[in-house]
Amino acid sequence: MTRKNQKYHLDPNTLTFIPVQKDIKAKKRSVLKYAIVITVLSISGFFFLTNFRLTPHEYILAQKNEKITENILAQESSILSLRDSLNEIMENDDVIYRPFAEIRPIPKDIREAGVGGVNRYSDLAGIDNSDNIIGVLNSFDKLERQIQVQNKSFDEVEELVSFIDQYYAAKPGIRPISKKDELFISSPYGRRFHPIYKRFKMHHGIDYAAQIGTPVYATGKGVVKVARYASGYGKVIKINHGFGYMSIYAHLNKYIVSKGDTIQRGQLIGYVGNTGISTGPHLHYEIRKNNRTQNPLYFYIDDLKEEEYQKIVSK
Repeated sequence: MTRKNQKYHLDPNTLTFIPVQKDIKAKKRSVLKYAIVITVLSISGFFFLTNFRLTPHEYILAQKNEKITENILAQESSILSLRDSLNEIMENDDVIYRPFAEIRPIPKDIREAGVGGVNRYSDLAGIDNSDNIIGVLNSFDKLERQIQVQNKSFDEVEELVSFIDQYYAAKPGIRPISKKDELFISSPYGRRFHPIYKRFKMHHGIDYAAQIGTPVYATGKGVVKVARYASGYGKVIKINHGFGYMSIYAHLNKYIVSKGDTIQRGQLIGYVGNTGISTGPHLHYEIRKNNRTQNPLYFYIDDLKEEEYQKIVSK
């Protein structure tokens, strides 16, 4: 009976099959070879598990995190490009849009949109490229805050521009008396030596020297807030134009409007006089914005021709 897996070879001399006898040394070498392979694999596996301790799920997550890191770092150039575009928009906003709407530019420290407190990304410290990743994320956060500031600015400008017709109808914009009726400017806006008090004082308006009875016109649409006698101003009219503006007409000989009246630009409201603290017939004219006096020269259109002015005013 033959043994299972027994191998034979043909003896050429006897022409019979003789069982093959395995070489003991070869067998030992084969066993040793397999033992070495198993030992190396075992040591490698132990080293891998000991040092990395990654389960298959953790390995997949590590691969995903590496991909996310690459994507974050790749956005740095895009953020820089967006920041350049935003800087141009913010500059136009402060130089063009806000001045057009007569709104002060946004302060630089607010534009910078800085933020204090705990570092939001401190938990990323220590990972590969952590400094670069945290830098990109902080840049993105700052860009987002700056965009929010700019959006609020646009909302503010848009709100005022939506009332632009009413705004320009109300804003003081012409001379209070005709240029042909004006003799000269007896006292400009600014610090001056007061002719009565004999000391330097701020003069908050412009004094137009003119004959008593010269017509005085409202310089913008509004509502009469005051029409009465006041000791320093004499007979005075104050018109509230809205949008923070008020115009004042003082030392009048006569006023022909009353408190609460709605007034249009160019409407006749009174006549030049010499009442109150005054050294001669003239109109003292003031403009206030948010209760701060302004130089009236900056508000009226000085190149209006007389016929154009006369089309605006009414007698």
